Amino acid sequence: MKRIALIGENSVEYVSALLDIWNFGNCAVLIDWRIPISTACEMMADAGTAVCYIEKKRFNDNIKLDYPDIEFIEFESSISSAAKLPTEIYSKFRNNYSTDEAVIIYSSGTTGNSKGVILSHYAINSNAEAIQDYMKLTSNDCIYISKSLSHSSTLTGELLVALKFGIDLVLAPTVVPPRFVFGNIVNFKVTTLFLNPALLRMYSEEYQRKNFDISSLKTIYVSGSILNDTTYRMSHTVFGEVNIYNVYGLSEAGPRVTAQRCDCCKSNSVGKPIKGVKIAVVSNDGRVQPRGKHGVIHVKSRYVFDGYVSGKKKSESLYKNWLNTGDVGYIDEAGEVHIVDRVDNVIIIDAHKLYPSDIENRILKNEHVYECAEVQANHKNKGVLCCLYVGDVMSGNDIQRQLQQELISYEIPKLFFRMDELPKNNNGKRDTVKIKNLIQTLTDQFFAKESESNHE
Repeated sequence: MKRIALIGENSVEYVSALLDIWNFGNCAVLIDWRIPISTACEMMADAGTAVCYIEKKRFNDNIKLDYPDIEFIEFESSISSAAKLPTEIYSKFRNNYSTDEAVIIYSSGTTGNSKGVILSHYAINSNAEAIQDYMKLTSNDCIYISKSLSHSSTLTGELLVALKFGIDLVLAPTVVPPRFVFGNIVNFKVTTLFLNPALLRMYSEEYQRKNFDISSLKTIYVSGSILNDTTYRMSHTVFGEVNIYNVYGLSEAGPRVTAQRCDCCKSNSVGKPIKGVKIAVVSNDGRVQPRGKHGVIHVKSRYVFDGYVSGKKKSESLYKNWLNTGDVGYIDEAGEVHIVDRVDNVIIIDAHKLYPSDIENRILKNEHVYECAEVQANHKNKGVLCCLYVGDVMSGNDIQRQLQQELISYEIPKLFFRMDELPKNNNGKRDTVKIKNLIQTLTDQFFAKESESNHE
């Protein structure tokens, strides 16, 4: 078995190359085409990859000169517009439940640290079956892929489901305006759409402004990061009869862990565990938490990964050697799972534990704020809660006054910095490292100016 890299935009040719890699008994190392080639080659070296299939328009002779140890094989791509996956591609797919390596997913998440997650054929094929178990798609359905196939959620929850169960699937460019997607929903009579929270908000706003006949669309599944309450309510209002369901997972879990379904889950939760998965909310000392109490989400699943390429250890398990997701959450009285934040994001201010996503949820109730991020900066060895926000021109004092009605004083950011946009990584997620560094720089500048004013 060889590990063979694959770099390219979603296309029929990309899927064909992926199936060829599998059918020849090899493992596909999926690298997002938006990642700089130098970083991509570092990932390939990390995975021990000597061969790379690369989309022709992303290749030049300098790459071959700079990385002579890698054999680059170019392939054409016809992804200038949307197209249904043709019948001959479905015929190339073979069900495989072996424990051999199927894919390596480089999941950078929000920290910027790439991790090569190894998933077996058994893990992704079985997870795809569990996803179909709750989606219950039929031959009359049509899936539209709006995110990169190099992501585990898109690969397993969309492409594999379509291939395994004969569901129509539309491939299209991913970095496009919402109107392009709405046009394709109409043209291909798309029934099922998968979005992340940022795209859901963008699509909701576009759908409000313009009239699109998307009567074929039945369901939108949302994953990738925490869906805030404001976007949750707006999307349900805007799309009316379209079902909108949150789902949750991580590459290390195959990826799907929980999902909302039509017969449950009416709140902004991530639903209940899917078939073959168990969830435990655990305290730092390994005790299972009662319903409603926060703890670290642990997963027992048939679909867990085989480890990381570079041998890094996953987060230490706090409970029965179950997978520690690194997410903080709780299970409500109805048995629905709620994700609150990443363990790494929890902020301690004056001995008080704060969850940034909770505070962000409150701030985003303000119609003039479109996006925000809470981070702890340091000043004179003391933590200062700060906020970066994107929105209309308004002062931080206005936001503070709003929050005084809802939050305890230590939960309210002391400094607000308005930005045109928040730093993002190559996967389109917020780049936590860049945000933290930016807020620390802005905080240092603020206190330096304040000190100068006091001396004048």
